Amino acid sequence: MKNLLTLLAAFLIGSTVVAQEYQDLLILKADGDWEKLIKEAEKYTLKSKTSDDPIPYYYLAYGQYKISFVGDRDDAYDNAYKDALSTVGKLNRKDDDGAVREKYSEFFDELKSSLMEIIENEFDAGEYRRAFGWVMRIYKFGRENISGKYIEAVCRYRNMDKATARSKWREAEELLKEADASQWSEIDKKMIMFGMYESAKVLVESRQDDQAKEIMNLGAQYFEEYEQWNTWYDEIVN
Repeated sequence: MKNLLTLLAAFLIGSTVVAQEYQDLLILKADGDWEKLIKEAEKYTLKSKTSDDPIPYYYLAYGQYKISFVGDRDDAYDNAYKDALSTVGKLNRKDDDGAVREKYSEFFDELKSSLMEIIENEFDAGEYRRAFGWVMRIYKFGRENISGKYIEAVCRYRNMDKATARSKWREAEELLKEADASQWSEIDKKMIMFGMYESAKVLVESRQDDQAKEIMNLGAQYFEEYEQWNTWYDEIVN
């Protein structure tokens, strides 16, 4: 019994120490000291005691994302935005129950939104090869990503890898059928709508109208209340 109490006390003390240690990251985040936040959070990701805890990875990604907007940042942070996405990928692998992603969902949605803006700009410019590199980073938020599959398929199709594109469309359709739409955030919906429309659009351009309509009809049940979706739907289907 004594040994059990000793072990329990050690566990509680250890948990308290970790919780107290993360207060320094919280303070640095509140102060907006992004460079120091990155350095301190990274230390936690390298310590054996905390390397498997997803929370330091959240703070690290947050600091990397924020410093990417600082114009006079150190050259060491030139790739901070891409680093933030890579860190999110590591976080996802360690956040088994999704608790950290749920707690900080506002940040993850902001990061998704910024990534989507980059992809949309590349699409508008017809730069599908450049877009592809960014599209693949969607999977940092999860490998089974519906929007990622649809948008990747479009890039591959336009880059003349039509066989893989068709495979990705099939994967997207299967994921969509199994999805719980109530779990989608607004940016998740926007990304899926974009992916489905761009998929239908490229199929229409290839004179595959029936397949294009099929994709839009799959999405209709989820997005019919969105004006943008209805505009796209009318363009492809009606």
